[in-house]
Amino acid sequence: MRKHLQTLAAAVAMAVPGLSSAALITGTTHYAGDGVYSFRSTDLTYDSGGAAYSDLPVLMFCIDHGTQPPFGITSQFDSEAGASAIKGAAGAAGEAAIHWLLDRYYPSYYKTGSIEQRRALQYALWEIGNDYNGTAASIDVTEGISHPSTEDVSEYGGSDQAAFVSAYTTLYTAMKANLPSLRSSYRSSTYTIDLFRNQDPAYQNMAALIERAPPNTVPVAVPSITGTPQVGSTVTGSYTYADNNGDAENPSGTSYQFVTSPLPSISSASDGSIVASGTTGGAGQSPSYVLQPGDLNHYVFFCVTPAAQTGATPGLEVCTTAVGPVTTRVVQQTPTPVPGLGLWAGIALSLLLAVFGTARQRRR
Repeated sequence: MRKHLQTLAAAVAMAVPGLSSAALITGTTHYAGDGVYSFRSTDLTYDSGGAAYSDLPVLMFCIDHGTQPPFGITSQFDSEAGASAIKGAAGAAGEAAIHWLLDRYYPSYYKTGSIEQRRALQYALWEIGNDYNGTAASIDVTEGISHPSTEDVSEYGGSDQAAFVSAYTTLYTAMKANLPSLRSSYRSSTYTIDLFRNQDPAYQNMAALIERAPPNTVPVAVPSITGTPQVGSTVTGSYTYADNNGDAENPSGTSYQFVTSPLPSISSASDGSIVASGTTGGAGQSPSYVLQPGDLNHYVFFCVTPAAQTGATPGLEVCTTAVGPVTTRVVQQTPTPVPGLGLWAGIALSLLLAVFGTARQRRR
């Protein structure tokens, strides 16, 4: 039985590498000779001699300008390295940016592009892998490790420097306009893209692309909670909805829970006490909850489980960070007037005026 399960797991991993767990990948990288540091490999296997990584050719792009490209050598990579394959400061934003760039420009800049366009694409990948830090200001053709403005494209088989400048200007302008607002969970729904970390630090990390759509993924929610954590006050929850495959939200299927807990952090709603729940009615709605005396000294969380109308659904439940702990409501007290205070104040004022008047007459 165990052998059958292992065979099934290997078959699934071969068809859809994105479903496999992170593992060591071994294979030979053959330089494609196309003006970009890209490599084709048909012998990538898990754990050296194990199951095939893919049943289709794998195209790999270098994403680390500061090290050597692995020309024609057998390399070992950590598959599904994700943001850890990004040498710069972008992290998860960089991983999303690579997916975005290849989604939009791999067909026109690589598959059918000129040497000038391919070379520009290489620099854009290096920009994300080395210099991008999540801000538009960090994308610069003249600064950092990746600076295409200093290259002579004829050194890589090109013949039109102006076309190269135009190509990288287009890419850098598009990246500056789109990447800072790109959600870090963005993944390609057109290609299967995996980030490889080279086990030999002397050689570049890679973005591996297979021309096959990955499996449909579940939607993602990012919740937030606002309000004053006091008994009797109202806290309000909201969230954003996203689906990499473009599947629209199911408003009557997305659910929410307001949760209280004596702990300042929870992993899921089941870690605390659910005090209110329901369906959200869609990402534009804002469910609310009035804090009760029983919530005193507890923390409050808003948890959302997103649902899509089509495709893979539901998504994973996500909870906010804590609000609280809940305190008692501070009631402003109205000062109580002292009986007779007005009469005594009048008498005191009259005496002061009389003394003042007498003093003036004596000075005359």
